[in-house]
Amino acid sequence: MVKRDYVTCGASQGITGLSRPDEKGVWRGFDVDICRAFAAALLGDADKIRFIPLNAAQRLPAVQTGEIDVLQRTTTVTFTRDMAIRFVAVTQFDSDVLIFRKALGATEPKGLDGRTVCLQSGGSSADNTLTRVEADEGIHFERVYFDSTITARDAYFSGRCDVYVTDGFLGASQVATVARNPTDHTLLYLDHLLPQGVAIARGDDRWFDVVRWTVNLLIWAEQNGVTQANVDEQLRSGPAEVRRVLGADPAFGRAIGLDQRWAYTVIKEVGNYGEIWERNLGGTTRIKADRRLNRSYKDGGLLFPFPWDV
Repeated sequence: MVKRDYVTCGASQGITGLSRPDEKGVWRGFDVDICRAFAAALLGDADKIRFIPLNAAQRLPAVQTGEIDVLQRTTTVTFTRDMAIRFVAVTQFDSDVLIFRKALGATEPKGLDGRTVCLQSGGSSADNTLTRVEADEGIHFERVYFDSTITARDAYFSGRCDVYVTDGFLGASQVATVARNPTDHTLLYLDHLLPQGVAIARGDDRWFDVVRWTVNLLIWAEQNGVTQANVDEQLRSGPAEVRRVLGADPAFGRAIGLDQRWAYTVIKEVGNYGEIWERNLGGTTRIKADRRLNRSYKDGGLLFPFPWDV
């Protein structure tokens, strides 16, 4: 990556708020900005990144073969997947969602008995979720598989299926940005936690370190009030630990094999975790996603940074 001077990141095939090129061809979204942070840390420039759109079946092989350097694309951390590739950190906590038209009159899964469900093939999470719901509720779904999230989504909105199952934030994005009338649809979030992770190929310890501690930096920066707007001031006159992390201590960068001010560069170019969220999924966007568990542990969420020192 250093030799070729760019990082390749596996992305979705076009989900607004997560990863999608805009009208000028520039990739935007939460997952995109997480990947841009890795480029900023390693290469000193968040724009030294290339995105490879992948469907669910393509994503793990793309990591294994080296087609991509890092996968940041709605991928749930599981034991079997981690035996094939190496998950580094959880970047988002989500849950599955059942999306259906309000005209069906259902208010819970039991009311969807016998209905057809559009879903993406190659993604075990949604399939397993349907199986779990069927067992818990004593109902049966008629599954209709498609080769990508996009085709499954479009099939649902065109009336091919009664129900669409997918990841929660992905579904919220699709209803908000694709549905002709978003208020016509019910989003029923299921009690099934999906820890979405960033992954790399197994065996690259240095890259593992860069990815893990960059994610940690984003979460730590939000918790400590370090933002794009104030990072220069924080480097000059912030608390001792903040100044050290941002580059006041040369040894801090040497320990991870990066530039002394790698952490400063990341925050200056992409912002902290909260800024990334608000810019792509928050209240000022069309998606207006509730962060739910993706808040700091201090605010009732599951996010917390590892300490930099004992």
